Amino acid sequence: MDKIQRVSRYLINVFNTLLVYLPVSVVIQWLFIESDLIKNLIGEGFLQKPISTPEGYVNLSTIHWSLLSKATGFLAQSIGLLPFFLCLFVLKSIFLNYQRGDVFSTINARNYRYLGWLFFLNALLAQPLSNLMVVLAVTLANPPGHRYISLSFGSPNIEALFCGMLVIVISWVMLEASKLHDEQQFTV
Repeated sequence: MDKIQRVSRYLINVFNTLLVYLPVSVVIQWLFIESDLIKNLIGEGFLQKPISTPEGYVNLSTIHWSLLSKATGFLAQSIGLLPFFLCLFVLKSIFLNYQRGDVFSTINARNYRYLGWLFFLNALLAQPLSNLMVVLAVTLANPPGHRYISLSFGSPNIEALFCGMLVIVISWVMLEASKLHDEQQFTV
């Protein structure tokens, strides 16, 4: 149990760091997207990968950004990160319980179920909507008739659905384990 508690403390610190780093990095990236440093990082593929549009791939470092296209890009990236961000809160809750020695509880089972539903939310809503808005953001500067909205569903979505299904099944197992744990606790 000591090992689980020690690793839980470490992971809680990682989750807390990501909960601060992610929003700050997204805001900084979109505020300074036209700066040379950010353009170079995007051009090298460190911050963003090229965006697939019906006219081909577009590298974000080559776009002339208007205020509207920046806002659309920021909103798109925020929507895409929202399920992951929410997963960090749920994982933090799970590992706080582990740190306290509370492994087989109905709260953890419920949190695992939430994680599974967040995978579904990500696959079915957040990623398709985020990708749609990113394509719109990079084509807003195009002349009328060359602006696009592209909705796609592919392998990453199927992987997220599969992971969500697995995590929901794990939540059922955790719920049964918590019932057994509770019964064992009250058995004399």
